[in-house]
Amino acid sequence: MLRTGFEIRRTVAGGTGVAFCLLLASMSWAQEPPSGGAKLSERPTVTTAGRVMNSAGEPLVGAVVYVSPVGGNGTSQSAAVDRDGNFKVEGLETGIYRASVSMPGYIVTPQPTGTEPNYYRPGDSITLTMIKGAVISGTVTGPNGPVVATSVRALRVRDDEGKALPSAIVTRERLTDDRGAYRMYGLPPGAYLISAGGSVRVGGFTVSAYDSDTPTYFPSATRDTASEIIVRSGEEATADIQYRGEPGHSVSGMVVGAVQSQAQMAVGSSITLIDVRDRSTFLGTTASSFNNYSFGIVGVPDGEYELYASQFLSPGRDFLRSGARRVTVHGGDVTGISLVLAPLASIEGHLVLENDPKAGCAKRRDTAAQETIIFARRYEPETKPAGNAASKTSTPSEVPLSLTNWVAESVPDAQRTFSARNLESGSYRIEARAPARGWYVRSIAIGPAQTAAARNSTLAVARDGITLRPGEHLSGLTVTITEGAARLRGHITAAEGQRVPAGLRVYLVPAERENAENVLRFFESAAAADASFAIDNIAPGRYWIIARTADDGDPAKVKSVRQESALRGRVIREAEVLKKEVSLKPCEQSADYELPWASLSRQ
Repeated sequence: MLRTGFEIRRTVAGGTGVAFCLLLASMSWAQEPPSGGAKLSERPTVTTAGRVMNSAGEPLVGAVVYVSPVGGNGTSQSAAVDRDGNFKVEGLETGIYRASVSMPGYIVTPQPTGTEPNYYRPGDSITLTMIKGAVISGTVTGPNGPVVATSVRALRVRDDEGKALPSAIVTRERLTDDRGAYRMYGLPPGAYLISAGGSVRVGGFTVSAYDSDTPTYFPSATRDTASEIIVRSGEEATADIQYRGEPGHSVSGMVVGAVQSQAQMAVGSSITLIDVRDRSTFLGTTASSFNNYSFGIVGVPDGEYELYASQFLSPGRDFLRSGARRVTVHGGDVTGISLVLAPLASIEGHLVLENDPKAGCAKRRDTAAQETIIFARRYEPETKPAGNAASKTSTPSEVPLSLTNWVAESVPDAQRTFSARNLESGSYRIEARAPARGWYVRSIAIGPAQTAAARNSTLAVARDGITLRPGEHLSGLTVTITEGAARLRGHITAAEGQRVPAGLRVYLVPAERENAENVLRFFESAAAADASFAIDNIAPGRYWIIARTADDGDPAKVKSVRQESALRGRVIREAEVLKKEVSLKPCEQSADYELPWASLSRQ
């Protein structure tokens, strides 16, 4: 059976590798094979090759490359790197893939915080660069000497540039040996909090004598007073911990609505506790029919947490999930929590590919559908106070932390259908990534979008997305991708005696009034260090072009111009003042465009 579907992931900025993200859940399900489709054994396969090297360009013999399909199509493959640093992955079916690589003591060169992962198609040449990871080692001692077989965790809180991560990440965990010593290697550069004690995560079911203790942070502190350890690539730091041995509290309750039918092969429910302070996952546990679906998490220090339960069902690859509960632990145990599981929502849709014989510039026509990615990004809509106040209000306490930066990825099947299950209720923006150059996204609509009138009437879907109610099954989403996209490459230039500022972004906004509200006609690109930029998959037409500094001092926190209405308004007003216009014809490839840097403050 051809497998297709959404892959649900939580994007964690500041990840440690190219084309690798933290997957909290990977969901796919069976579809009927394409009409007249070939059997799996008859489908054509492709070979992808590449190279793995260190920062000096030397081959890394012994590394292993993993290539995994996005959306559930195809199967994962792996290959060893030879003495020249080369690898070859064979037997890949048509689709979209991620590539990652493993080498003891090394990590893939970190991507800039906030950037999207890289995607690959069968036949692409892949180059992966690795750097030597950092090391943190030390001992854990208490009043009676070494603390043996306790868990030590490295919580990465800042990236290699010192920027706080949106969610702190437990990067490594080790048990102390008979000397109370530990050593964690292959760490991404950045700032860490090192803690000892509490429930052991290694192996998932390991029992420790220190489960009920609250974690002791380096050097001998609570979470609030902990000292950060900063490490760079290839460096080793020491963090000796004087263990406090303070008992923690427990958070306990029961999961309601869990499926117990053996026919559905349901496993026990998973309970996750998230620290509100830094959005790190404090601990997870399970509840099953063996204990009447009760649960208890021990060793919890005072603080505010988010708690939820989920259950995977098989066959069918569905999930049940409870709503997120806020829990405050202050000087005692928290008991009697009820987490009610319920079915999740889903989206079904169809991809339309519009070929234009006059254009003829789109690549990969035969495999375009299965090399297109459809994204559903959960977001919290802006809310405005009553009256004429223009500022928006936010209620962060109502936004589940577990759904922050939640993204669903889908790759259509050979019949051009895509679907998503296991979506929490809420608002989702629908985006599409074209399969190759020469294609652009023309419309995103509910229902058929074969006429201009239909497309114009559904601008709100592209702008605002879809709002799902709990358990709702929405169908009829149509994404239309059209042949004839243009491409614009160039440099930002400065007047004599001036410099182009760092951190600029280049925006294309529609100069045609009829497209002013169409978010699919807004494009952007971050300028590189040499002030070059490239924007691909552009719909033909007339645009204002502008380079501007980010509104936020941290470029990693800048929202997409398609997602932020206030940003769109500012950019289009500034671009209309500068009146720098560019017209792009179907399939036009502009490779040497010069964009003069002009700050509005100098106008």
